[in-house]
Amino acid sequence: MPLGRRVRQIADYWPAGLVAVGCGLAMLALGVHDPAPATTREVSIVARQYGFTPNRILVDAGDVVELRLASLDVVHGFFLEGHDIEAEIRPGKLGFRLRRPSTGEDFHDVEEVSFVARRPGKYRYRCSVTCGTLHPFMQGELVVRPNIPYRAGVVGTWGVALSALVLMIVHPRRGGGWAEIGGGTSKRIDLLAGSARFQRLVKSRWFQFALVVPNVVILLFFIVAGLLGSPIGNRNIIVTVVWILWWFLLITVLVPLGGRVWCLACPLPFFGEWFSRRRLVTVQPGADRSESLRSGSLNRTWPRRLSGMWVQGFLFLLMCTMSTILVTRPALTAAVLGAMLAVALVIHAVFRRRTFCRYLCPLNSWISLYSMAAMTEIRSRDPAVCASCEDHSCVLGTSAAWGCPWLVNPSKLSRNNYCGLCMECIKACPNDNLGLRARPFCSDTVIHRYDEAWMAFIMITLVIAYSITLLGPWATVKEWANVTEMGNWGGFAIHSVAVWFASLVAMPALWYAAALIGRALGGGGDVRPKEIFVRYSYALVPLGLAAWAAFSFPLIMVNFSHVTSSLSDPLGWGWDLFGTANAVWRPLWPDWIPYLQIPLLLLGLAAALSSGAAIARSLYSSRRAAIGSLLPHGVVCSAITLVLLRLYVG
Repeated sequence: MPLGRRVRQIADYWPAGLVAVGCGLAMLALGVHDPAPATTREVSIVARQYGFTPNRILVDAGDVVELRLASLDVVHGFFLEGHDIEAEIRPGKLGFRLRRPSTGEDFHDVEEVSFVARRPGKYRYRCSVTCGTLHPFMQGELVVRPNIPYRAGVVGTWGVALSALVLMIVHPRRGGGWAEIGGGTSKRIDLLAGSARFQRLVKSRWFQFALVVPNVVILLFFIVAGLLGSPIGNRNIIVTVVWILWWFLLITVLVPLGGRVWCLACPLPFFGEWFSRRRLVTVQPGADRSESLRSGSLNRTWPRRLSGMWVQGFLFLLMCTMSTILVTRPALTAAVLGAMLAVALVIHAVFRRRTFCRYLCPLNSWISLYSMAAMTEIRSRDPAVCASCEDHSCVLGTSAAWGCPWLVNPSKLSRNNYCGLCMECIKACPNDNLGLRARPFCSDTVIHRYDEAWMAFIMITLVIAYSITLLGPWATVKEWANVTEMGNWGGFAIHSVAVWFASLVAMPALWYAAALIGRALGGGGDVRPKEIFVRYSYALVPLGLAAWAAFSFPLIMVNFSHVTSSLSDPLGWGWDLFGTANAVWRPLWPDWIPYLQIPLLLLGLAAALSSGAAIARSLYSSRRAAIGSLLPHGVVCSAITLVLLRLYVG
C-alpha cells in the first residue's frame, strides 16, 4: 500500500488519538507514580457535634493505620466504610468500645484499633450513634492513595469533553446526540395509543383523585407525626420518608422518567382545588371561571409583574438556605408543609386555577426546570387538527373535564415546564388529539427567558452548596448552617450570603463571561450575548439533574435503615409495627457509592455538551462559529463536574 494512503488512513483516526493523548496528559497531571513504601501511621480522632478532628486522613495503599478515638461531648459512634470497623466512643474515657460488624460480635473495650489500608479510594467514617439533630451528616474522610476512582473520574471528564469537541469537528450533525431543538416528533411513543385500557384509565374522572387522596392522608399523618412525634429527625417518619426516601425517588426516578408526574399526585393543592371547584371528582362547568366564592374562587389573575419563576426561585433559595434546619427538625418540616397547604387554599380561593402551583410553589421551580430533560410529555398528535379546532376545550373545559388548571394551552405545548400532567386536556379534547408520549432524554432544549436561566444557575449552585454542607466533612460549615442549635448567627450569615451570592451573582456572572468569550470565538455576527447566555443555560439542566442524583444516592444508601426503622415506629414512641423499629443502623453498600456517582456525573456532562451542541447548531450555520461559541460553556460545565467529583470521591 502506498505510504501516502497509509498516512491518510491513520489520519482518519486522529480524533481517537486526540482523546487518548488528552487522557494520558490527565493521568500525568494527576501524578501517576509508583506506590510509596508501606508504613505505620498513628492517627488520633476526636469526635464532637457534628464532626471529627481530623476530618480528612491521607494514607497510602498498604499502610498500617493505628486509630485512637475520643469524644469531647456526648456518646458518638465511628463506622469506617470498607474496613469492617465500628466503635462506640464515650466522653471522658481514654479507650472505646469496638466490634467487627461482619462477624456479629459484641462490642468490647480497646484502646486502639489497627487495620491495613489495602484498597485505594475514598472512604467515609460516620457517626453510628444518634448524637443530635445533624447526626446523619457527621462524617470524615479516609483517602487511600492513589485515589484511583477519583483519577478515573477526572480522566473521564477530560475524555467526555474532548470527545464532544471531536464529534462537533468531525461529525457536526452528530454533535447534538439525542437532543432535538423544539421537541420534534421523532423517536416518540404514544403511550395511550398503545393501550386502550391505559387510555380509559387516564380519561376516567376518578384517576387523579385516586392518586391524590392517599397522598393527602399520608401528608396529614406526617404533619401530626412532625408536631407530636420525636424531635430527633432520623427517628421521625416526616423526616426520613420526605427528605430521604421521597426526595431520592423524585430526583432519580419520578422527574427523569415521568417529568411532572409528581404534580399529578401532589396533595398540596387538594383542599384549595376542592374549595374552588366545589367538586372532588365530577365537573361543575364554569366553576373554575366564576367570580364568586359561592360557586368557586374569585378567579383573579395573578399579577403580571410577579409571573414567571422569579418568586418561586427566591422561595426555593430561601427554603434551601434553611435546609439544614428544615431536614433535621420534624416540627419545622410539619410547619412548612402545613403552611403550604394553607397558602394553597387561600390562593385557590382568590386566584385562577392552579396559580399557587404555577407561580408560588417552591418545589415546582425545581420540577419545572428538570422536567425539560424528562422522558415523558403531553403533546398534540397532529398540530393541524389543533390549529383548526374551534372548541378550545383543552383550555376552557367541558362537562367531562376541567379547563387546563396550569393556565396553558395544551394544544400548543412544546416544552414540559408548565404542564402539570393532570390529564384534564386529554379528557377534554373532542378530537382525541392529545397524547401522553415517551421520548428521548433531554428532548426539550430551549430556555427562553432570564427567570428560567436563573433557575438553572440557582439549582446547580445549590447542589454544590448542599454537597459541601451536608455531605462534606467540615464541622464548621455544619455549625454555621445549624444556627438554631449552635446559635452562631455570624456564621449563619456568612453561609447564607455565600449561597445567595454564588447562586444569584457569581454563577450567572461566570456564565455571562463565557457567553461574551463564546460570542467572540464564534465571530460575533448577529447572535447577541443575551441569546447565547440564555440559550446555553440549558446545558446546566442535564448536568444539574445528574448532580442532584449523585448527591441523593449517599443520602438514601447511608440512611435507609432510618427509613425502615421509622416505618415501624413513625412517631418515635417505641412502636414496632413491622419488626424493624430496633434494626441496627447499617449503610447499604457504601463502597459502591463512588461507582454510582462518577458515571452519573459523566453522563450528565455528556448530555450537557450534547444539548449544547444542538443549541450551537441552531444559533450558527458555520461549524467553526458553533464550536467557538460553545467552547467556553463546555469548559464551565467540565469545571463544575470536576468540582463535584472532588467533593464526592476526591
